[in-house]
Amino acid sequence: MSQPLRGAAPRDAIVRFFKKYATFEGRASRSEFWWPWGAAVVVNMAINLLLGSDSTAGSIVGGLFSLAILVPSLAVGARRLHDTGRSGWWQLLWLLPCIGWIVLIVFWALPEKPEGDKYNVA
Repeated sequence: MSQPLRGAAPRDAIVRFFKKYATFEGRASRSEFWWPWGAAVVVNMAINLLLGSDSTAGSIVGGLFSLAILVPSLAVGARRLHDTGRSGWWQLLWLLPCIGWIVLIVFWALPEKPEGDKYNVA
């Protein structure tokens, strides 16, 4: 559990996403990061389709879901950045509209780097 799960299957990546709910140390592989991200997009789309994005129920359920995955999303994002040899603080780029988002998504998509070894958890 302390090492990144390379080539993770969707189910394994999502289970690990929630098991490492608030673990900001260590590293995460690309599959470990992208499968839960994709699942979150699908769940949000389903909430909007079933409840309506402009309805009160849809807004509440969507907001609760987003709140529930906020901490694990930040944690896996930090671990993914560690795997690319960067500090988790790079996630603050998310606060810069457009440019920051694009740069951050590119960083998350990069392959692992040897510099990320300094973030390994024993």
